[in-house]
Amino acid sequence: MRLRTLGLGVLLYLTSLWAHAQPWEFGKPVNVTSTQSKKIFHHLESSGRHNIAISAGTVAIAWEDDSDGTPRVYLAYKDGDKQAFSKKIKISGKGEAYEPSLVALKNKRFVLAWEEDSRIQMRVVTPNDLGTTIILSKAKAAQPSLTVIDQQLLLVYSQREGRYGHIQMQRIEIDEDKLHLKQECAVDTVPVKDDQLYPSVASAAGRVIVAWEDRRLGHTIIMAAQNHDQNSCSFDSAQRISEKLSGKRSAFGMGHGVSRVALTAYGFGKVLAVWADKRYYREGHDIYAAEYVSGKKQLFGPNTKVQDSFGGIAQQWHATVAGNSNGGLIVGWDDNRDGDANIMLSWPEGNGWSDDYAVPGADGTSEQNHPTIILDQEGNLHLAWIERATIGGSTQIYYLFGRLAK
Repeated sequence: MRLRTLGLGVLLYLTSLWAHAQPWEFGKPVNVTSTQSKKIFHHLESSGRHNIAISAGTVAIAWEDDSDGTPRVYLAYKDGDKQAFSKKIKISGKGEAYEPSLVALKNKRFVLAWEEDSRIQMRVVTPNDLGTTIILSKAKAAQPSLTVIDQQLLLVYSQREGRYGHIQMQRIEIDEDKLHLKQECAVDTVPVKDDQLYPSVASAAGRVIVAWEDRRLGHTIIMAAQNHDQNSCSFDSAQRISEKLSGKRSAFGMGHGVSRVALTAYGFGKVLAVWADKRYYREGHDIYAAEYVSGKKQLFGPNTKVQDSFGGIAQQWHATVAGNSNGGLIVGWDDNRDGDANIMLSWPEGNGWSDDYAVPGADGTSEQNHPTIILDQEGNLHLAWIERATIGGSTQIYYLFGRLAK
């Protein structure tokens, strides 16, 4: 087992909860989308990787595909005792739609946000009904990401301000199946000098944490900001999460690249950030993480490499992370160390991260990538991904349930 340093408080907490955890017992992969004869391309690309959610035992998966010739947003459901998913339900309207973000409410209700015609749109959905679609504003915006706190939604997105994207947050109240826009603010109050993209949002002990890709230094870094009241819209100054490398930087020009941060809340007041990071220029991207420490001077702790040494010079992409209120925590990504793309997992173990675990049913000669994951309250894992049987061929979405081994 590899040992890499995590924060002392995190170690004590996780050791008590996860010291004896074993890999999950997985069933067989389930088709979410039907096999098509023509070329269709599916995408699980939401900002923060929120394409799967569960409410009252019903699993929902949201994606975008071009099956009717135009990119649309779709949703499918599966009750826990059923063997198959429902037929897909079209969620978006007449325009081109991308990057749906999905969260669960109570009683088999869900909320989706997506980009359509360069605007953020949202609606509440259930297995039997589609709520009214609302459009946030007239401003051009993209890359929505959602979280829910006590039936209040927090939505973050990248809104165009002149040439650049600027991260915004919107508080939204939920009244049955109606959404009411309440308060909007800029997450980073410093004037925008370059793009801020692909945000993710989480809440911990009444605080709201937002992280995003930021290009203010001439290369991409991960930034974050917090506020201290989930009912307000005032953030502290933004801080860098991805660490600056010491020594010469000629190999990277302005600096090394990072990509697509994702956040999850877990336990009490805990938040983990994960992303793909190319800090070793002779290797591919690696998966890195940082733990939220809640301080004004230091918002996140040291960066730690999640993947094990067997990842070597292989490429790791599409980091996703999930936690639950009982302290469960899991990181996933896709990985080409075996010559094709497979889904890998790692979780806290001892005082570091476990050896990487290739998910049975999501590895093999086909290409498996773009994972999206959640943990339910029992610690069971719900996983969806994109699979392509042949290079350049059509794609399908698969789902896999992993029951936590006792």
